[in-house]
Amino acid sequence: MLVTVGLSFAAIALFEGIWGSDPINITGPRWLIQTTNVLGAQIPNKYWVLIVAAALVLAGLVLFLQKTRYGMIIRAGVENRSMVTALGIDVRKSFTLVFAIGGAAAGIGGVLAMHYSTYVSAHLGSTLLIFAFIVTVVGGLGSLTGAALASVLVAVLQQVANTYLNGTGDFIVVILLAVVLLVRPTGLMGKRA
Repeated sequence: MLVTVGLSFAAIALFEGIWGSDPINITGPRWLIQTTNVLGAQIPNKYWVLIVAAALVLAGLVLFLQKTRYGMIIRAGVENRSMVTALGIDVRKSFTLVFAIGGAAAGIGGVLAMHYSTYVSAHLGSTLLIFAFIVTVVGGLGSLTGAALASVLVAVLQQVANTYLNGTGDFIVVILLAVVLLVRPTGLMGKRA
């Protein structure tokens, strides 16, 4: 994770050197800025796109990990890499596939974040990086289900605190992280080593 953070800082510096540091405003399809009425609440259509995309990516990852041979190899490699290697399976090739899938998911997230915030900037992802770290730790390292549950928990807690506790959402999320680390250091769905 620390290597990823370091690489992200290097990438931000590279992108700023090539394209400059000014954000570029974008306009997506007109229907994205419109709203849909649900039980009297006007919900922006871009939120529906985010929800559907997140559900599809999560379902795709779960199906891949549970129903394919590579998914089985990846799960086994995470649990006991040396045993899988001893069976003659090239775990490095499988983990390269994991890196490619992670890159594709990050690309999807970047496009969605661009349409959500209506601009593109080298710093667009850096504001979300700390929340990705918090969701990973709260959910439990290596637990896809934990990450999904933690992402919903963190998002709802942050929005409720911002609405009812005078914009203290980020602070409350950090408190949640501290409480989880004190009470259950492996995360909500993490396993003890």
